[in-house]
Amino acid sequence: MSLNNHSSLAHASKFQLSTKPSVLDIIDPRVKVIATLIFAFSVVLGEQIPALLLSLAVALGFACVAKLHFKSTLKRLLAMDMFMFVLLVILPFTVEGDEIYSAFGHTASWQGLEQGIKIALKANAVVLMLFATISTIANSALASTLVWLRVPDKLIQLLFFTLRYLSVIVEEFLRLRRSMRARAFVMGFNWHTWQSLGYLIGMMIVRAMQRSERIVQAMKCRGYTGQYFSYYPMRFKRCDALYSVFCTVLIVFISYLNFS
Repeated sequence: MSLNNHSSLAHASKFQLSTKPSVLDIIDPRVKVIATLIFAFSVVLGEQIPALLLSLAVALGFACVAKLHFKSTLKRLLAMDMFMFVLLVILPFTVEGDEIYSAFGHTASWQGLEQGIKIALKANAVVLMLFATISTIANSALASTLVWLRVPDKLIQLLFFTLRYLSVIVEEFLRLRRSMRARAFVMGFNWHTWQSLGYLIGMMIVRAMQRSERIVQAMKCRGYTGQYFSYYPMRFKRCDALYSVFCTVLIVFISYLNFS
């Protein structure tokens, strides 16, 4: 399969973070998923800050190679890092150790701050690597990869339908919000706002149920029996072997820094 054809399949997802073809698009999805999982485990199990910094640098490198959209990627990372910031504030007061400062009778420790920094580095490295390698895989390719990995069929279908129709739910929500603004609705902290939001959520649930019934009927008309069949072409190539060797070297080196 050529780079352009493979790229068009790889960017079929509604929630892609990259719209430009990259070298990673020609890599077999199975290789990318397995390598990313092993990388994530090696990062999560690590405790040495130099190794975690290297992991984050590797993830940044993969993000650059994947040509992720900078603003969209940064926005999603910031959404996670807001929680990480709260963690950095709370952990020093919950872990015993050498005192940094005291406030209102509570003592913050260097060990707690260090633990919070480690968790933040791990989360950013793993999530950024997922963005670079997994989010650029087409939905059909990802589902076929999960079939090859012997993931339960129902779980695959649940994930596949979620990826496929989550954008439809978002579009329905935006359409209902536009209709509310057209009727001069203004968001506020009052009973009318909460009641209107309740109606909005209820209407979305009703619309989702109606759409799901139509989808099931359409699928049954096309012979759907509850089993997912994979038709995505996957073939292990020389570039996949080189990618596997490269990722293996990186993971071994990161593990060496963690446990040396």
